[in-house]
Amino acid sequence: MGGSSVAPLGRTSSIENEPRTLNLNQIQFARDAALYIINTRDLEEAMRIFTKGLKPVVGCVHDKEEYAAAEDLDGLSNPYSRIRDIATAPF
Repeated sequence: MGGSSVAPLGRTSSIENEPRTLNLNQIQFARDAALYIINTRDLEEAMRIFTKGLKPVVGCVHDKEEYAAAEDLDGLSNPYSRIRDIATAPF
């Protein structure tokens, strides 16, 4: 009996596509760094530092009616999007 070799499928785990989360020490470090920037830089420079690398939003909601209409359309595409089971809700 020869050993069969299985070729890798080239797929990655779905967890690899999820955004990374910070632990409490990293969150506190980020808060301290942000506070340092706010206290040592002028407003314009601090805003430039905090917004560096951000990309503009393509679309936006102009009023509450437009927001409500968008929510209604979202509900039509996925009728279960608003129903959350306690066991699967993140918080």
